[in-house]
Amino acid sequence: MSELLTAAFPLELRTISLDERTVEGIAVPWGEVSYLTPDPAGERFLPGAFTKSLRERTSALKLFVAHDHSHAVGRATKLDPRHPDGLWASWGFFRTPAGEAAMQEAAEGALDMFSVGFRPVKHARAADGVRDVQEAELHEVSIAPIGAYQGARVLAMRTPGEPGQTADQLRSWLDQHPMPAVVLTPPGPLRAYSS
Repeated sequence: MSELLTAAFPLELRTISLDERTVEGIAVPWGEVSYLTPDPAGERFLPGAFTKSLRERTSALKLFVAHDHSHAVGRATKLDPRHPDGLWASWGFFRTPAGEAAMQEAAEGALDMFSVGFRPVKHARAADGVRDVQEAELHEVSIAPIGAYQGARVLAMRTPGEPGQTADQLRSWLDQHPMPAVVLTPPGPLRAYSS
């Protein structure tokens, strides 16, 4: 039996609605290579990698903060493992102290990445040397401050907030305040650069 692994993916806040208390977006992007994984040659998820394991698990899948399983902060409300960009998910935050804190941190941008706990079921080494995950069991999803993939995005964050703010106003603000880009490189020796 293979070990339980984690992989993290950045979120990009796109719109904020006000009262649904949910976060949604791409939890796992398809076809993107990450070198921040246990495999030094890199890892990528192929389209539909979670389809089989999620057929009957939507309501049982919980949301955590940084893989701290001592308390869940939310529950999956929708999952689409066949979305063309990746595993699309919507999470509702619990009305608990931990759920409230996680929702606030996500709204503030402190928790701006998805990270998944999964068990690879079927994988193969691709021609470029990367480990392609063809099938995996998804055990949990976390929101976290650190991620491994650039392709995962939060498409909406729905929280209590300022009434009357339109999606166009929020998109305009987000366009004026873009997220910083992170370039991931394969692990190697550290080099010191001076300016």
